[in-house]
Amino acid sequence: MLRARQTAEMILKHNSSCSGLPMTCDPLLKEVNFGIAEGGRMQDMKDMAKAAGQSFPGYTPPEGETQEQVKERFKKFWEKMLQQIQSEHWLDRGEGESAVAVTPEASPVEGKADDGVKGVPVHVLVVGHGAYMWVAMHYFVEELHCPLPEGFDKTRMFSVSPNTGLCRFLLTLRKDKDTVHSSGIHCVFMHRADHIKK
Repeated sequence: MLRARQTAEMILKHNSSCSGLPMTCDPLLKEVNFGIAEGGRMQDMKDMAKAAGQSFPGYTPPEGETQEQVKERFKKFWEKMLQQIQSEHWLDRGEGESAVAVTPEASPVEGKADDGVKGVPVHVLVVGHGAYMWVAMHYFVEELHCPLPEGFDKTRMFSVSPNTGLCRFLLTLRKDKDTVHSSGIHCVFMHRADHIKK
């Protein structure tokens, strides 16, 4: 979607570590379809959720995409991303774990901009919209059992990330036969927004 693409373009333009990298737009990353609430104000949707006796985020407006549908879409993206990493970066390493030599350590809640990037051989930047990323964060924590940074408030994790909020995760990848899959995931920081306040 337009705002996510513009944000990605700005990151690629102004971040020296991303210089010259190609950008791929994937429809699997599209924001949640909010049905009859599409294009409306956030407060209106919160009011709809309250009237339906449900909490927001997590509420599905009539004709909207359910959390389960969004999660399935994210899982397709996740598998596609892992296979792309395999095809572009794994080369002929054979089976076994990747050469990621980063030991997950306790991270501060906010973290520093470069926490978790040194010594990591492959980096992937994913830019998406808040409700979609909220579903992705739930998938990481609830299904992939990703530990959160020490002292991180879980209610904050389960809130929608602020616009241009940053999350960083470290993955350990394993190759079995012709398939790469994640054998471990660690959250370095989540919903960092100090770059917006400056």
